[in-house]
Amino acid sequence: MKHFVPLLATGLLLASAAQAQTKLTAPPLSPSTHIRQSFSTSYIELTYSRPSLRGRVAFGNLVPNGTVWRTGANTITKVRFGEEVKINGQTVPAGAYALLTIPDAKEWTFILNRDTAQWGTYEYKQALDVLRVKAKPTKLAAPVETMSLTVENLRPNAADLVVSWDRTQVALPITADPDRIVMGQIQEAMKGEKKPYITAAQYYYNTGKDLTPAIGWIDEAIKAKPDYYSYYWKAKLLQKQGKNKEAIEAANKSLELVKADKNEVSRTEYTRLNQEVLTAAGAKK
Repeated sequence: MKHFVPLLATGLLLASAAQAQTKLTAPPLSPSTHIRQSFSTSYIELTYSRPSLRGRVAFGNLVPNGTVWRTGANTITKVRFGEEVKINGQTVPAGAYALLTIPDAKEWTFILNRDTAQWGTYEYKQALDVLRVKAKPTKLAAPVETMSLTVENLRPNAADLVVSWDRTQVALPITADPDRIVMGQIQEAMKGEKKPYITAAQYYYNTGKDLTPAIGWIDEAIKAKPDYYSYYWKAKLLQKQGKNKEAIEAANKSLELVKADKNEVSRTEYTRLNQEVLTAAGAKK
């Protein structure tokens, strides 16, 4: 009986030592990743885990054909749109969605589902689907070891969400309407005190809109601050309109003002850019 206390104390020490053992951090078999890709006027975000083949066959084996797949490993794959988009003509409001797929040899089904908290697809409810879209897979010449979910073929108003794994690749086309958003921003901003004259004019120039209001905005910017940058953009706008005489006058004014810039890099650059406008406008050398 007299040995009970020491033995009990020893047992407690051993238990404490076992509980305090160093935690090991092993490399995950399916590492997670988070991608935020600028798109249209906002972004597309992807959060998913990336399984690898490790000698296995992906589709029709590891991922059975014709069954709902989490489109990755571990927890559900999530996609977030920073603005309203369209997929196959269907409107998808800004927000986060579970990205599920049904792979098959000849045709895949992409699914956006409202339940972003589900783990895997064990509690998947089709009633919570926002949309279902069919897509044709293509066969790759060489296998992709680790599954990849990326945003590719970026244009100002369109992109493809691409799944690549093993010898299979399939794309989900996404479109947006940035012009509607930007035009709304310009209309609202022009009501305020700090009007984005030059930025709005540049947008009109880059998107092929009527340049008449854009030149008016540049003139307002010049009234507030007659610098070489504003005159350069006025020259570009006028030259694009075919008003070469006025464009040459604006470019020469920009060249005159840029001489006072103490920054050699910007002075050299805007001298070159104005010379390009003068050449395009047919100025005599």
